[in-house]
Amino acid sequence: MSIQIANSQENQSRRLSLKTMNQQMSHLAVHGAGLSPWEAKELVRMIDEVYFSYSQKELKEGQLKYNCVSAKEGAGKALKDCEMISVTLSVFSDFDEEELPNRKNKQRQVVRRQRRLIRLSEEARDQGGLLSQEDLAKLLMCDTKTIRRDVKHLQEEGIVIPTRGQQKDIGPGVTHRELVIRHWVEGKEEVEVASATKHSMGAVESYLQKFKVAVYLRVGKSFTDHEIAVVAGISQRGVKTFLKIYDEFKNKDMFKHRLDEILLTGDEYYKEVGEKKDSLLSNLSNPVWSRA
Repeated sequence: MSIQIANSQENQSRRLSLKTMNQQMSHLAVHGAGLSPWEAKELVRMIDEVYFSYSQKELKEGQLKYNCVSAKEGAGKALKDCEMISVTLSVFSDFDEEELPNRKNKQRQVVRRQRRLIRLSEEARDQGGLLSQEDLAKLLMCDTKTIRRDVKHLQEEGIVIPTRGQQKDIGPGVTHRELVIRHWVEGKEEVEVASATKHSMGAVESYLQKFKVAVYLRVGKSFTDHEIAVVAGISQRGVKTFLKIYDEFKNKDMFKHRLDEILLTGDEYYKEVGEKKDSLLSNLSNPVWSRA
């Protein structure tokens, strides 16, 4: 079932309404169609996921809902036989326009498109889906040859794009988010990282901020992966990626000066949003902020 943390009167009323509807559908499935209680529960869950999840979470400016193949499906499986899931994608971002090449340079359009390609594919993967090159061509309004060329170019730069066609490479490959963090942890400053990963400074700073907060909440507050995801607004996959890098580098001398910066940033973030997050998380059955 879809869950919203927000505790406004409107959201409370919507949750209550959906709960009542779900109970009614479950009752009808059991007593009207002869389904078992378990079958009825699964039916209601699937109906909610397919038809009602769109209204449960408001889209931000530049976002859209998109159906794509589940990441659990094998690369060789026919599309018609694959499980499809709905993901939220950010087609446009303010970061797309930052530090682009000169307007007269044709590379400007290429850089903008590659930034979006990277973001879209990673967002889908974070939510358990994989976009195909055909999906990306549709979303970015270009042909698949262009997408194929971009994917190959980025791969030569050390950035693996998690598309369905690249599924076999996703495991050992390093995604763009991980590449950004690794460059910084290994000693590069933000400007160098942006240049090396084809990101804007704003995007790099955003990734680094999330990494620092995730590490701080684990080291300074002993939060679990799930708690970090809720408090910091990071996907579960993102949290695992960030903490995997931390575990890899935490005992290396080169990382010690970065840890001081991480703890300072995390402490500032915690003080700034702590009261607000405490209010939001108090609506969950097992609030985590009280652990601080």
